[in-house]
Amino acid sequence: MLDERVRHIMTEAVLSIGVHEPITEALRLFSNHPLHHLPVVDGSELKGMLSTAEMLKLEYFLPKSGAPGSAVLLNERFRIETIMRRPVFTANLEDTIADAASRMVVNGIHSLPVIDENNHLLGIVTTTDIMQGLLRGIGLRRSPEQHEVRGRPTELVMRRAIQSAQSMTLNGTDSDGVAASMLYLHDRNVLLEVLRGNVARYLHAGQDERLHTRLVQEIDRLGQPGEARELPIPL
Repeated sequence: MLDERVRHIMTEAVLSIGVHEPITEALRLFSNHPLHHLPVVDGSELKGMLSTAEMLKLEYFLPKSGAPGSAVLLNERFRIETIMRRPVFTANLEDTIADAASRMVVNGIHSLPVIDENNHLLGIVTTTDIMQGLLRGIGLRRSPEQHEVRGRPTELVMRRAIQSAQSMTLNGTDSDGVAASMLYLHDRNVLLEVLRGNVARYLHAGQDERLHTRLVQEIDRLGQPGEARELPIPL
């Protein structure tokens, strides 16, 4: 599994957005698709990354729902190229799964755009892709009925992957730290899922002040990777 390359596990049909598109198009894509990260391109060249964190910041500037001209106002105030994250941490086709996992852990991120030597976007590799690679590496195989779509493992598959990663760290067979990296990324993912749920409640509850305070605290904790295992309780 450690010799398996990023090109073997990455998602090639990756959704992206043009750098000159209006900011409302980015909001639409995040709203209509189960996205956490969105590569920004100029043609096929990677320019930056947008995430749910950047989209969350925009909520502070959104007028109340139904306000006339809100989309125009948002597009006038913000441009994708000014809020996207750059430089972008990336992977190439020949990086190993261990390389990709290590890069994610060190930089506190959950996906890496995969590029060629000309910085052209080829695909994306996520923590889910790496977990599936880990499953193959320890002898657990996916069956067709275990997945509805590629990149979205069932609860059973995820539970087995976490249990296997825990066993590898406890019995000392995780010599390259891949299993430990997966456990860390899983915990960060739990934090993000709780944050996502609280953001939805915040928006639907009319921007309640108590929820606002909780969201600020959770965002601050996400900036402190060492505290990932102190998981928050959903409101």
